[in-house]
Amino acid sequence: MIGRDRTPARRQLVDEYGNIHCLSEELARGGQGVVFRTTDPDLAIKQPLDASGNVDRKAKLRERFQSIRLLPLPARIPISLPLAILRDEPGYVMRLLSDMRPFEVFDMSGAVRKRLKDEIESGRRECPAWLARIADEKMRLRLLHYAQTGSTRRRLCALSKCACILARLHSVGLVYGDISPTNVFMGGGECPDVWLIDADNLRLEMNEGGNTVFTPHYGAPEVVQGHDHARPRTDCWAFAVMAFQSLALIHPFIGKRVLEPDNDEHGWDAGPPAAGDVPADLDEKAYAGYLPFIDDVTDDSNAAVAGSGLPRELVTTPELRRLFQETFGGGRTQPHRRPSMAFWALELTRAFDRSLVCPGCEMSYFADGYERCPYCGSSRPSFAHVKTHRWEICVSSSSNECALPHRLFHPFSFEHNGDAEYEATLDWVKRTIQPGRGTKPFPSVLSMEFVEAVK
Repeated sequence: MIGRDRTPARRQLVDEYGNIHCLSEELARGGQGVVFRTTDPDLAIKQPLDASGNVDRKAKLRERFQSIRLLPLPARIPISLPLAILRDEPGYVMRLLSDMRPFEVFDMSGAVRKRLKDEIESGRRECPAWLARIADEKMRLRLLHYAQTGSTRRRLCALSKCACILARLHSVGLVYGDISPTNVFMGGGECPDVWLIDADNLRLEMNEGGNTVFTPHYGAPEVVQGHDHARPRTDCWAFAVMAFQSLALIHPFIGKRVLEPDNDEHGWDAGPPAAGDVPADLDEKAYAGYLPFIDDVTDDSNAAVAGSGLPRELVTTPELRRLFQETFGGGRTQPHRRPSMAFWALELTRAFDRSLVCPGCEMSYFADGYERCPYCGSSRPSFAHVKTHRWEICVSSSSNECALPHRLFHPFSFEHNGDAEYEATLDWVKRTIQPGRGTKPFPSVLSMEFVEAVK
């Protein structure tokens, strides 16, 4: 029995090896299962759910477990694989680092909105001055939550690491099958570790047949409409939806046809009932890919409603916007046009490396695009372009020490992209960069360009 605080009644479950696991909080719940943390900080329990949301006692977990073990998974890939099957109940034990939370924390739930509103109204939390100027209370609270969850910079880093994991899976012919904010977990910090927690649907891509499981609102059109099954390109679609929603705070297909149906000139809401399997509900039409992308450059019939979501130029680079356009524009009806996860990993990482955190409001923005913070108006702080012939990163003057990533000195690697190659000490007065204590000398290809703070 799950209480309103998402904490299960104190239950003990035993796995096939006789180990006892005591459940604590519920971490995530989706169409296929529910994940509980245990009193062991590095272990979690997943139990399958049936269509009615109850524990599915008919699930053939042992067969699924054995199938996953035989897959050609890349070495050291951060996916929480089953460790043991439960003995008396359906479910399995998996590894999960203690500080990890699902990507859905980036989306402000109704409960979070109510808590923030109550805290501000009661005086327990002060609304920042830059937010107090925003008349729309809903947007004001969403921006407050956006800042508290790491703003754009943390989202870009987490998404880039997720893209790297998916690119590694796709490179060996594997399909993840059910990308959603409840299946991707991240740790703490500005650039968190990322793990995929649900390995149930992992499988090799097949020409025919196969799995068609997806999370509502994230399924690719051909899967939702029943024309095809899960493939790497359907993973790319689900990932792009998750990325767009996390960054821009709006679903890529909920535009004016859905939000303003009375003003629709195309007759979607006034025509005859939908034929065949086409849903009659406008929201479901949008989620199933029957309506255009809200930012489609060739079809503005479902354009974003004014004031909905964050301006794309604030939270994405031109390169990322091209990836979204190709995925949700041409790729909506022509799946082969969707960019692969390799492109997403590259461009999300580049965007992260171009971003700076504003010391005034703690929101982040792209250093080369603004001389003042687009949120609070504070002057852009000084920063440095640290570069090689391979890559370039922005380092804020708020730190005298930084880690220089692997990608600065080596070809971009999906596995080692987040590794630190050097520790560096920056002298902002002398405008120099030196190896940290005990670190080998920098190669000659490394250089630094200092950019003054805006007066």
